[in-house]
Amino acid sequence: MSYGKSLIIACIFNFSLLLTSCEDFVDIDPPNTEIIRQDVFERNQTAIDAVKGIYYEMINGGWASGGFGSVTYLTGFLADELDSYSDNNEFYNNSIQVDNSEVKGLWDDIYNTIYLANAVIEGVQNSEQMAEQIKGQLEGEAKFIRAFAHFHLVNLFGEVPVITTTDYRVNNVVSRNTVGKVYDQIITDLQEAQALLSEDYQFSNNEKIVPNRATATALLARVYLFNGNWSSAEQQATLVIDNANYGLETDLDSVFLANSLEAIWQLQPTSSGGNTFEGTVFINTGEPCCQALTNDFLGSFEANDNRFTDWVGNSTDGSTIWSHSFKYKIRSGNPGIEYSMVLRVAEQYLIRAEANAQQNELMGAMADLDVIRGRAGLPLIQDTNPTISQADILLAIEQERRVELFTEWGQRWFDLKRTGRANTVLSVLKEGWQPTDVLLPVPEVDIEINGNLLPQNSGY
Repeated sequence: MSYGKSLIIACIFNFSLLLTSCEDFVDIDPPNTEIIRQDVFERNQTAIDAVKGIYYEMINGGWASGGFGSVTYLTGFLADELDSYSDNNEFYNNSIQVDNSEVKGLWDDIYNTIYLANAVIEGVQNSEQMAEQIKGQLEGEAKFIRAFAHFHLVNLFGEVPVITTTDYRVNNVVSRNTVGKVYDQIITDLQEAQALLSEDYQFSNNEKIVPNRATATALLARVYLFNGNWSSAEQQATLVIDNANYGLETDLDSVFLANSLEAIWQLQPTSSGGNTFEGTVFINTGEPCCQALTNDFLGSFEANDNRFTDWVGNSTDGSTIWSHSFKYKIRSGNPGIEYSMVLRVAEQYLIRAEANAQQNELMGAMADLDVIRGRAGLPLIQDTNPTISQADILLAIEQERRVELFTEWGQRWFDLKRTGRANTVLSVLKEGWQPTDVLLPVPEVDIEINGNLLPQNSGY
């Protein structure tokens, strides 16, 4: 990984810009010999503003934006969600090269987020003047962010370096960790974040744009599910579901509104006009320039599924109709109505359903699955198939995850990979598909700079 001095200086410079260019952010220009001046963390407000800078970077910096170059957008092509209408889309064609600029962008953007989180953790831990409550909250936020970033790295690239320091002398020669070791760090960070974070949103004026304890709990439930720790996944999901501050929106059109009841954590748009990149990127107004939903995905909806009606939009050139993701309704105008959804309650029901099914607790799994199906206006499994088998209910959960969580943070791509179903599903849909396509390549330039990143992922 190219964590040499040039990248360190770039990170410092970028973070300095975040602190000086955003309204309400602190006006500080740290020297290039420091990450952020330690005196930033000797004052409560400047430390809070430093962490705000990370969210600003995430929503505007690429991987977490929901726009072009983001995890949400690119994994839609890797899976079976999006057709490509642009030339030479290596993600859609499963022909990614080791010098692919979008892969490099994901790698660099996510590691930059980790780097900034580490800078905050170190600054807060070394602070002698900050209020203890604020120190705990900010350290918890930074550890959550670090876990969130590592989670996406390990699911995109497989074995990756775990970075927990800002020391370039360490980071410049780091080796890749096993998937198990990466998850160990993610779980440790999330458990520590749970203990540190506030139970409410008091640090963000009650807007759901700053991680709290439920945010860490929700991600921990997903992490346990991905690791096959069914009991712990069930327990963590239950903590969120039983939390009176959250619930399912009965109106599907309200789910992705700012601070909806269903939202656990959202990123607030900061771009001109204040709308989400998802709305701008996914909503087509005529012939698509870049993407549209695949026919295979559109055909996966059951008859009378309200999600098809409310979350799938259409565009036309007068003769041909294309369908697009319409979870976000605002392409331009009406700023502040929608925030970019990161974690929401519906996923927690599906996590608990799967965890229960894997433990052969089929009644519990059926009940949670029917909560999601009921909101979508679909017949309940308890009425149509009350003696459903474990194998069939797991497939039913996979199906519900597909139509509930589409074009959200790579959920479909990660599901196909973690369940071992990618080859079965995608080999019949994608010409040239190879089983090794489940991982992205480590960027070639990073391996050239740091040979400890070898070996390259298979197939590249």
